[in-house]
Amino acid sequence: MWGIIISVTSKVAEYLVAPVRRHCGYVIFSNSYIRQLKDEVENLNDARVGIQRSIDDAQNNMKEIKREVDRWKNKTETVADKARRVLDDDRRANRTRFCGWLPNPKERYCHGREARKTVQAIQALIPQGKFERVYYESAPPGHVASPPEVNSSTSDRVDTITDSRASFFEGIMNALDDEKLKVIGIYGPGGVGKTTLLEEVQKKLRNEKRLFHLIATTTVSQTQDLKKIQDDIAYALSLDLKNTPSEVGRRDLLFRKLQSDPTKKVLIILDDLWGPLDLKAVGIPAGDESRGCKLLLASRFKDVLEQKMHADKTFRLEGLNNDEAFRLFEKIVGDKLKDEELKAIAAQVVEKLLGLPLLIISVASTLKYSRVSAWKNALIKIDEPKIETIVKLSYDHLESEEARSLFLLCGLIGGTIKVELLLGLGMGLGLFERFNDTIEDSRDRLNTMLDSLCSVCLLQDDGDEMEYVTIHDLYSEVVVSTPFRSQNSLMMNNYYVSWPKEKLEKCWAICLDNDYGESLAEKMRCVFPNLKIFMLSQLGLLEEPIHRHDVRDCCGLDFTSMEQLQVLYLRFIHITNLRSSIGILGNLHSLYLDYCIVDDVAILGELKALQILSLAGSQISKLPKEIGELKNLRSLNLDDCDLLMIIEPGSLKGLVNLEELYMRGSFCQWIVNDEIPAGSCNARLAELKSLRKLASLEISIHDPTVLLKEDDLPFGTLIRFWINIGNAYGRGFRGLRTMKLQLEGCDGILSKKWVQKTLQKTQHLYLDGLGEFKENAHELCIRGFTQLKHLDIQNSPSIKYIVNSLNDLLTAFKDLESLFLENLINLEKICNGPITPDCFSKLKVVCIKKCHQLKNLRFLSGMQRRVHLEEIEICECDSLQAIIIGDAGKVEVAVDDMIELPNVRRLDLRKLPKMMSFCTRAEGAPIQVTFSFSEYKFL
Repeated sequence: MWGIIISVTSKVAEYLVAPVRRHCGYVIFSNSYIRQLKDEVENLNDARVGIQRSIDDAQNNMKEIKREVDRWKNKTETVADKARRVLDDDRRANRTRFCGWLPNPKERYCHGREARKTVQAIQALIPQGKFERVYYESAPPGHVASPPEVNSSTSDRVDTITDSRASFFEGIMNALDDEKLKVIGIYGPGGVGKTTLLEEVQKKLRNEKRLFHLIATTTVSQTQDLKKIQDDIAYALSLDLKNTPSEVGRRDLLFRKLQSDPTKKVLIILDDLWGPLDLKAVGIPAGDESRGCKLLLASRFKDVLEQKMHADKTFRLEGLNNDEAFRLFEKIVGDKLKDEELKAIAAQVVEKLLGLPLLIISVASTLKYSRVSAWKNALIKIDEPKIETIVKLSYDHLESEEARSLFLLCGLIGGTIKVELLLGLGMGLGLFERFNDTIEDSRDRLNTMLDSLCSVCLLQDDGDEMEYVTIHDLYSEVVVSTPFRSQNSLMMNNYYVSWPKEKLEKCWAICLDNDYGESLAEKMRCVFPNLKIFMLSQLGLLEEPIHRHDVRDCCGLDFTSMEQLQVLYLRFIHITNLRSSIGILGNLHSLYLDYCIVDDVAILGELKALQILSLAGSQISKLPKEIGELKNLRSLNLDDCDLLMIIEPGSLKGLVNLEELYMRGSFCQWIVNDEIPAGSCNARLAELKSLRKLASLEISIHDPTVLLKEDDLPFGTLIRFWINIGNAYGRGFRGLRTMKLQLEGCDGILSKKWVQKTLQKTQHLYLDGLGEFKENAHELCIRGFTQLKHLDIQNSPSIKYIVNSLNDLLTAFKDLESLFLENLINLEKICNGPITPDCFSKLKVVCIKKCHQLKNLRFLSGMQRRVHLEEIEICECDSLQAIIIGDAGKVEVAVDDMIELPNVRRLDLRKLPKMMSFCTRAEGAPIQVTFSFSEYKFL
């Protein structure tokens, strides 16, 4: 008990004594506390100065100060004010001591207590001010949060997303949204607005805050500066590369930063690419390492994007259309166009500017404050230096001298140009010397070169087939008016005919349209020692054939001063003195006398170097035997020579190096060997056996019986062909390997070896008059029609089936796109037996007429495999009950008994008296069918 009392008493004493001792200490140690307070105030001031300097630096760099830093500053000011009051009160107390030495105990107590508490407050506050940084870490400039201010010139900002570019813009946005596409490219000629488009893409991405977390952009330019490119990207990422001077270090640091957070998607925009950029050297992850990093590239050159940067998808940016170009021009010149005269001139000026915003803005800005005379002058001379620069930069980018020469040739001709014409002209000029073993090799090389020209936007093609290419008139003007190679290598055409006589005589190429009379005679009086190509047409290079009386006589045409000529192209000309001078052209490789009136072409036999000879559409009545002396001739074009009635014996047999022979719409009166009348002056079909190198042939043989006695014709090895036997008509499909056969009792021709080889490669087959040969159309070719796209069979009573496969599951017509059947009076079924899903899987057009035994088109049953169908025409089929009848239990339809034909745009069903429904189950129940057609007939 006493122990507890003693313990409690001692504890109470402790609690009572400690405060008394502390309070006594305030009096006894007052001076010590004041001195300590002075020291802590100095420490606090040092901390405050350091923090304030950090704050000043941050604010100077537009950084946002942290809120906790502001709170600490406010606390330190409060504590500092309190410390100043305590120290001031202590100084006043010292001055009021009794006789200078007797202190006031109460004041000493108060000062000691306040000093002690303030010291403790300062000591607690100073450590709180040790901030790692006094500002908030700002979001990287490339952070997608709000649209940044894009620095761009006025000229760059004028062009926005126009109506014609809306779908283009949407295509790019969709590509950016596609996870599978890692590299996306935009290409187009200089000045077309690629940079502006990239800015619009970036702005949309930032405004919508979608797709990407960070966007970095940089301009690569012709002279690549890796350090600048790295710095631009690093800035967008808020990555400091200043302390990493080595190339490897900068590369690795940037690479790690771009891969540091796989959840963040980054878009890197690389503008103005002129060649391949080494992404690895920059530090940009690519391929499998790209993760969330995607590239958007812009270049003038398609090949740079696709071949060098391996773009997954590319978009070609075209110029503005005329209306948009005019609106842009009008926006810049403003009220000037209230003047009707200037408005009319402006429309003509804008039309010459290719729809390029750069040129439109440049010319409009120049004319904005100019007089009418300057506007008129602009029609003649439009900012040539700028246009020349655009063309020259793309021209210099071309890798081969041959491609440059081909571009100059296109510029010489101008406008829209046939690719086959470029082939003949290019061969004549020797542009394909390294790829000249066969004409087909040269053709492949030409297409490769044209691709390169199109990829740098110097030319524009007409689609996948690329039968034509187009060069803009403005480019053509620049090419002809500017000596691209040297002052001794000039060209002249209708766009530029102002060379003085001394320069004219230095020309290596001349191309004139509709130039005749005294104007032409004056030019012909010049001497042309360097001339390699001369082209003269009275009605344009691509005009349709004309009447004989419209062809002008160029009796003054003289070639005696053109001894170095390699290519001569004449069109729509009546040549009366061909014999007098053309014989001296010993270097002539390509000669075109298209749609000309030529009395006698025998003189052409003297042109021993000739490789290309075209007489297409010319009014010649006879091909003389002298043509057979052209042992180097590789291509002979006699298309549309409808007056050609005689080919003298031996004129074709001697052309042992001939690779291409074109006679469509021309001579067809071939003579059979054993029916040659005495003194006959016409050619035999057997002469073609000498043409062992023949690879392309277009020929008509009106009498099919001629072929019954001719074997071993060189047709089985053809690469290109159009063969019409028996004067067959029917549909035509441009550019396809075609056989048209009207046999009428000569079915045996189909069994000939060369015919079978040809059928295997045929893409369009027209058959008429099969009476006995086969009942199954698929077996007309023993090895099957592996490449057939269009099948047209008419008036053939022997045909019962198109495909017969009772014994085996058959794959047939897997590439067939159109099927035309007419007047097949014994046709019972399209398919007799099972077929594989590939059969008719690409069919787009079905047209069946007058097939009275046909009851249905069961081959269309699996409609899910016929989604390509676009046209269905069935007429005058007396027995037809339903278009589609499914096999029992196998009709592939939806649960609600619906078949959809979404691509059918034309449906024509007429004179089908027994037809009950379009689609019927095997047991006869109809199935509903829906179409999206735009044209239909039901009668």
